[in-house]
Amino acid sequence: MPDYDRSHIDVTPLLTDRPFTAHKPNMGRVYDRNRAQHGTRLSEGLAASLQAAENRRPPRERLPENIEPAQGTFVTVELHRDAKGVVVQPASEGTRQSAESASNEGGHHTLVLHLPDTEARAKLVRAIEVYRSGELTKTGKPQLASRMEPIEGFQPTQLEDLWREDPATLPDFGMPPSWWALWCWEDFVDDVCDLAHALGMQVAPEDRWSIFPEALVMPVHATREHVQLILDIGAPGLAELGRATDDPTILVDLPGRDQDRLVEDLAERIVWPGAEVPAVCVLDTGVNRAHPLIEPALSPTETQAVDDDWGVDDHHHPGHGTAMAGTALHGDLTAPLADSSTHELRHRLESVKVLPPDSTVRGPNDEVNYGAIIEQAVSLAELRNPTRRRTICSAVTNRNRPGDRPTLWSAALDRISSGVDAAEGEEPPKRLFVQAIGNIAHSPDWGSISDAEVQPGEDPSQAWNALTVGGVTFKSTIEPKDQAEWSACADVGDLSPFGRTSCAWPDGTQPIKPEVVFEAGNRAKNVAGDQVSDGMPSLSIISTGKGGAGDGLMPFYATSAATAQASRMAATIMAEHPTYWPETVRALMVHSARWTPKMSAEIDAAPGMVGRKALRRRFGYGVPELPRALASASNDLALVAQAYIQPYDRPGRTQRENRPTGPIGYGRAHYYDLPWPTETLEELENTPVKLKVTLSYFVEPNPLAGSMLDPARYRSFGLRFDLKRKRETDVSFQRRRNAAIGDRVVSGDADEGWFFGEKAIAAGSLHADVWLGPAVELASRDQLCIYPVMGWWRDRPSQNRYLDKARYALVVTLEAPETQIDLQARIAATARSMISTRSTVGVEIGGTGSGDG
Repeated sequence: MPDYDRSHIDVTPLLTDRPFTAHKPNMGRVYDRNRAQHGTRLSEGLAASLQAAENRRPPRERLPENIEPAQGTFVTVELHRDAKGVVVQPASEGTRQSAESASNEGGHHTLVLHLPDTEARAKLVRAIEVYRSGELTKTGKPQLASRMEPIEGFQPTQLEDLWREDPATLPDFGMPPSWWALWCWEDFVDDVCDLAHALGMQVAPEDRWSIFPEALVMPVHATREHVQLILDIGAPGLAELGRATDDPTILVDLPGRDQDRLVEDLAERIVWPGAEVPAVCVLDTGVNRAHPLIEPALSPTETQAVDDDWGVDDHHHPGHGTAMAGTALHGDLTAPLADSSTHELRHRLESVKVLPPDSTVRGPNDEVNYGAIIEQAVSLAELRNPTRRRTICSAVTNRNRPGDRPTLWSAALDRISSGVDAAEGEEPPKRLFVQAIGNIAHSPDWGSISDAEVQPGEDPSQAWNALTVGGVTFKSTIEPKDQAEWSACADVGDLSPFGRTSCAWPDGTQPIKPEVVFEAGNRAKNVAGDQVSDGMPSLSIISTGKGGAGDGLMPFYATSAATAQASRMAATIMAEHPTYWPETVRALMVHSARWTPKMSAEIDAAPGMVGRKALRRRFGYGVPELPRALASASNDLALVAQAYIQPYDRPGRTQRENRPTGPIGYGRAHYYDLPWPTETLEELENTPVKLKVTLSYFVEPNPLAGSMLDPARYRSFGLRFDLKRKRETDVSFQRRRNAAIGDRVVSGDADEGWFFGEKAIAAGSLHADVWLGPAVELASRDQLCIYPVMGWWRDRPSQNRYLDKARYALVVTLEAPETQIDLQARIAATARSMISTRSTVGVEIGGTGSGDG
């Protein structure tokens, strides 16, 4: 293993900021429509749908006294399967369109249109008629063709059309009341709230509501009949429907062991941290602070609960929150307990209890919006210590609810991470959230739980900005007394049998999860094949037990243990590099990750990029290595940059007020000159080198249902990276992406050598790829571009966010294991020389402050 005793190299000063314009794409979908026939079909379908809605509208005498009859109407629009970004009727005419869903059995997808009054309905009727029989445009096309031709037809809106969850989870008529999430347009929240109260629904307190850029989510306790009445009345404000009750679970059952003497000995050998250090904030079942391995690092003022009545102690038996805290502080205690060395801690703990005592017997009518609860928990920790840097750690997931789409909970994690709660004019406080992907439940039948690909990661592990953690295992030893009866379920270096994956999630719209895997322990199966054992001490890590007689230590396993270890690593990086942003810490953890030999064998055997891409959803980018994240080595080094970028711009200005006007386009792109020592790389000729690029940023979420179809609707902005190809000049490389520099230069060279390729990037706010090739070719690939892609900051001008600046972290890793040349020293010297000769860079940067260069 190389000696990681060199500084990472700061290349932020080597960027150049340039205006960016994307090249125009090929022409969009051309629909083969006979406009007379198509227009007639649309006209008749709309008329029938409007009449059906009118027939369903309850008469005045059936409504509560304080509700006035509404004039609005919901209509479902069926769209062609290839249609994207269709505006059926402009919002300026009072309409709202929402609840865009994926393809139905007919191959179409749908959206729901709310027409607020008779005038809006008449405008849509006239628009169809203009398309059907109006004069052709100068190009010979029907008027309004871009609005009408993607439409397949109109249907009366059903509750199923507004339901953003799995259709099988929609409550049926006649069922008891349950908690619904009413996704409301932000300017109609009061109207929906008043209507819900008037219809006899129980509305959750406002601190359990969730706020997003265009919508507010209001939990209400109601029957399907109640919610159907909102639809039938036709009042404005309702955008989508979903579930509001989250079912949190940890899915572990951990026995304890008596090791009090070892605990006391280790506690005496620890150099405990001071107050002004980073912390891991554990959101769990509370912590037993009196434990000797926890008390010196957890102040009594920093153990809190979202509900004071819950208390702050660990109510779980035998102590899940305490085990999380011990692992987040110390890691696996197996080795420290056995040695006699001194251990220095450079981070502390915080605890906020987010699970109530006896949470598994929560009543069916109790509303739980864990998105709001987690936001409250983070706020409590920050109010107690507002200037501390912290990693937020949670192993709590939503029982049996897959992360195949954005939810209240996952979007809340993205809100927390992106810092949208900042005051006006304040720098958004970015936060690093480390989240478990969830556990595969126990079963005595190993065959029924052995395939992790069909065990989807649980909500909220799909949060874009969170570092989601899965499980690997290096433990396979069965205690001698059990070896004749039991054997380990997983091989060394394979996925832990506890960890879920994202293989079953939609690939184009959901991010790659988990990004990293940590030790999560192993399961054992008996010879007869009819029993599975969880928590064997030899197949688990060791952590702090709840305390008291017989509970000082305990086996700890599953993705809870993995997540706590990941949080510890993040806090360690924060302590070592105090100027690194949370985005940078996340990028360094992914940069440092390697696939185990078992994983690499699967990668190598995969059929091309498509096969390798699928494997990322099993084990992410591998197992992070702390020394590699903290520092570089002579032949394994990292270039690090932190910078601000303006993704979009609206350059037009009004003459009188000088306010932005006109179309919104792209803003800036960043070009990095990579400090390669050209002569050295050319001398190495065909020596294989590995280049890994990791780009990390945090997005602000907009989780309306259309985001399930197109990631650009969910993210506030998006970024991508591109590396100069062999035989490209600097100008031809820049023109290939950036129309503001010139027409695209078509390169005849395929960009070979990448593990995954640019088409593997769609969703998510962390992008990583690995290039393998000869050193001599890398010498000419000496420039890298960061450029923007679409996001709702650009598409939603009413939000006035199109001039906002964003920030990102970039880590470029060069690994050359077969060379003895000190590449780190030569690249650092080249970087210093390049920086000294450059003029001042006209861009806001966030220098790393702790690297060479």
